[in-house]
Amino acid sequence: MPDLAWWLQNFKESAFRLETLPAYDSPRETEMLGAFMRGESVRLPDDFAWLHMVKSHTQTGKTMQRVRIVSNPLTDYERFELSLFPQCVEAGEDIRITDDPELRYADFWLFDNHTVYILRYDVNGRFLDVDIRQDVVTYRAIRDRVLEYSIPLAKFAARAART
Repeated sequence: MPDLAWWLQNFKESAFRLETLPAYDSPRETEMLGAFMRGESVRLPDDFAWLHMVKSHTQTGKTMQRVRIVSNPLTDYERFELSLFPQCVEAGEDIRITDDPELRYADFWLFDNHTVYILRYDVNGRFLDVDIRQDVVTYRAIRDRVLEYSIPLAKFAARAART
């Protein structure tokens, strides 16, 4: 069975990601998160691999979707992450947001509607490992539910700006 990195490069039609943690502890984000917390403007570098991968996939007609479950009020990390999302949307990723706490399932990737990787993290949001699941019907249903109860990033941002 190919690993998660292989699937991110080689899916055929669709990649769906559910993000649920209030914060993730990613070493590659430490410097940018620190700058954000100091009130500095942050952007993903133009040569950021994620942006190139999203563009490459979506320009060939593949779908990349993400639903981000956020806290109410937002955590500092969520505000940081949301500040970077517009670049991902510009690259072609469909990012949707919800603050419905009843939609907090385990983080996962669903590729081409048939391959599920559950992402496991420690209590501080540090990535531990992945678990491949065979019960794909369950995760399709979760995907459909969180898509139904989430809104596009731009709409969420507009709503947040009004409050």
